[in-house]
Amino acid sequence: MLSSAAFAFVAGAVLWPPGAVYWTAVAAVVGDGVALAAVGALAVALGAAFARTTAVDPPWVAAGGAVAYVVGMVVVDVAVEPESPVHYVLYGGLLVALVAGAALSTRWRDRTGRTDRDAR
Repeated sequence: MLSSAAFAFVAGAVLWPPGAVYWTAVAAVVGDGVALAAVGALAVALGAAFARTTAVDPPWVAAGGAVAYVVGMVVVDVAVEPESPVHYVLYGGLLVALVAGAALSTRWRDRTGRTDRDAR
């Protein structure tokens, strides 16, 4: 669970860095919906890659992600002091996307019997 928590914490900070959201520049060009869809797709891909390379099952990704979510929200609330509670929804959405990616990867692994570890 610790590896899942560390992964989710870092993925959330990279995908949506508190206080320095570079996606606002992307959204200014392509629109908010497209930018959010891109972030969501990247989160799904990261979750799938994590599950594929570590063979961690989605419930453990979710449990570690929940720990990372709580710690991350405390850090954001204390360090950034946001004006709006929207960060709870955004980071929650990222966590859902990470777990969804892990679930998709696990389903693929179960259907094919293949993992990245098998290829090594």
